[in-house]
Amino acid sequence: MKLILSAIRHVHVALSHAPAPIRDIGYSILPLCIAASVSSAQTKWSAPYPGITPQQHALALATMHDFFAFHWDKAESTACAMRDLEKNDNLLPLSFMLRFAMRSWRIINDEFDSREQGDALDRELAPLRAECLRILHRGRFADSTLQTRRFLEAGINGFNATLVIRSKPFTALVEGLKSYRTLDSVTAEAPNLKDSYVGLGLFQCALANEPGIITFAIHLFKGLRVDLNLGLAYLRLCSADSMLYTRNGAREYLIQFLSPFKSNEAAEKQKIFRALETEFPASPYYLFQEIDEGMAFHRADVFTKEYAARAAARIAGFDTSNSTLRTYANCVRWQCSIIDSTLSPVLKPRPFKPGEALSFYPVFLNAAKYKFLLESNVYASKRVAQTIDRLFHEHRSLAFSVLRKSEIHPMSREYYLWHTEDGLR
Repeated sequence: MKLILSAIRHVHVALSHAPAPIRDIGYSILPLCIAASVSSAQTKWSAPYPGITPQQHALALATMHDFFAFHWDKAESTACAMRDLEKNDNLLPLSFMLRFAMRSWRIINDEFDSREQGDALDRELAPLRAECLRILHRGRFADSTLQTRRFLEAGINGFNATLVIRSKPFTALVEGLKSYRTLDSVTAEAPNLKDSYVGLGLFQCALANEPGIITFAIHLFKGLRVDLNLGLAYLRLCSADSMLYTRNGAREYLIQFLSPFKSNEAAEKQKIFRALETEFPASPYYLFQEIDEGMAFHRADVFTKEYAARAAARIAGFDTSNSTLRTYANCVRWQCSIIDSTLSPVLKPRPFKPGEALSFYPVFLNAAKYKFLLESNVYASKRVAQTIDRLFHEHRSLAFSVLRKSEIHPMSREYYLWHTEDGLR
């Protein structure tokens, strides 16, 4: 299996450097080659979950790898090939849940090339979910696949709850907790279906961080236990290298919920950053996350010329094949330029347009630099110290103001508001 996936990744790399006509043809037939390769090898290994075939499994792994590499088109093409396989062989609709999850993730994180593309992704969600549920409820599947079917249904409903948590909080809570109960039951009945734990972990951590709704949630679902540590334990389970489809998603959630103020959890975050950067060395996003964490919570570690130089040296190798990757590459340019201003003329970070999703970010970085200077407590005079303190508070307030006015997704805005508040206290 590892050899098959390694071959897939090598082919992806080769195609990415090929002329456009060859590249397009290659990507159009690659999913079929994956399925064929796995079909010939399926006697050597078994499918992970009841009802999921070896072909589906390999396509799902390739889809998730491309998705977290920010290669949207490749991920979608492979997921569509999986759907063709499912239709022809009357298989469980794993492709629908993955496609719904990918769209949900991109919408929440504003990962699309234009507002029109984002709106199109949003319009596709309801039909995807409806068709997935229709197949799960009306399809004729073996009794042995029951827990896998429940996992798929709870998964797609859980993602839907996450999407509407700000616009329809009551609906999201009811639907989310219903999915939680289903997933909890699945793990009890089928403990090997470990991808179910990511939903349990996400809802536990989210509820633990929203104390205002905990009492209501417990009243609505008697016996519900809300425990941040339990949620983190679930996410850690799903972030292990041996996990299947939810590994990198669980890692991203862990980065959000682990405390930067606890030394053991801060160290755990660093391991996650390194793992993601190792798996996706060309993606600017994962380096952006690591530096952002440092500038918000561990400034003494990153505000050095040596650190900035090492980070800046990686910019030349970044993949900038779509607007999202270009945006995060630009954020890394900003980070390195703020850490070491002498790099700015070379890196030339692009100013963000007013209203852009991350238009607040350069202001946040400047506030972080002034905060670092205050923490360093080395000033030429008391007057200089007062000036730096004034600039810090001005930029901190401006960061909040720009963030609230930006066209960022409401859930991302909430995260960055918390991040700015905690990182610049």
